[in-house]
Amino acid sequence: MDPQADNTNNTATAELLQPGVAFAPAVSIPDAFIKALEEGQEITAAHLATTAALDQPGAVISLPEHFKLHDLEAFLPQRRRARGKMTTAYVQPFADYTTAYAGPGAVVFVNADEMSATGVLDLGTVEKPGHAGNLAVLSPKKTAAYAALCSVNGQPKNQQAMAEFIEDWGVLAAMTFANEQTPSITPAQALAAIRRITIESARKVDNEEKALSASRTAFESVAATSAEPIPTVISFTCQPYADLQPRNFTLRLSILTPGDKPALVLRIQNLETHVEQMGGELAGLVHDAMKGATPVLLGSYAKAG
Repeated sequence: MDPQADNTNNTATAELLQPGVAFAPAVSIPDAFIKALEEGQEITAAHLATTAALDQPGAVISLPEHFKLHDLEAFLPQRRRARGKMTTAYVQPFADYTTAYAGPGAVVFVNADEMSATGVLDLGTVEKPGHAGNLAVLSPKKTAAYAALCSVNGQPKNQQAMAEFIEDWGVLAAMTFANEQTPSITPAQALAAIRRITIESARKVDNEEKALSASRTAFESVAATSAEPIPTVISFTCQPYADLQPRNFTLRLSILTPGDKPALVLRIQNLETHVEQMGGELAGLVHDAMKGATPVLLGSYAKAG
């Protein structure tokens, strides 16, 4: 070993240990502080990448799974774009709102099967498609009379329930009654016939015995009768939806005899035809109310992606 080098090291050590000589103490940085710095750098990088991606149509961006994007629109003086859904049961308010807030490429779609219409106010164009998030929806509501009619259609009811239905809606729905023998039955007669129904059952057995064979045939018939003429055809006139014209529905009354107490069933004849006609009527009303301000198409629209 070099004695001179050893003396030099000793001298340096002695100088450090001399009183009054200052030296920098070791600093321990908390792990939480280091983590915060790293997260801050990640956030800054993600912000720059997101901002750059928004300026490039069709661009995609990869971000860590634990990142959450926050929209600051709520803190701006105005929203970036209009979006929302206006819903009404009436044609004219729907047309007024759609006309007032329609943007480029706005279209109204009428779904006749669902009895509804949707105005997509920010559909945009082929070159500049919109977000399709600003909507006006027309959803007509069934009138009370039509809702009551639909609730009994095809549903077996006891005598009390059927009589109450006729009492409640006989005047309001201008109901008339008839059957094959009696073309005009008064409401009082129809109620009396429904409230008092007699179930008659008859059984006939034919038995034949021969030397080499035997046959046995049984016939059973069940009939429902009443002192008053039982209506089998009921005419029910009502306005089905707001803005639509009153419509006449022909109902068939059937009596089921599963046991001692009869069950009565009302069925609307040609219901599918009525639904098609009401859908067409709604489409016509919407088209006329728009007055050419916005295209009206038959169908529905759903945003993909």
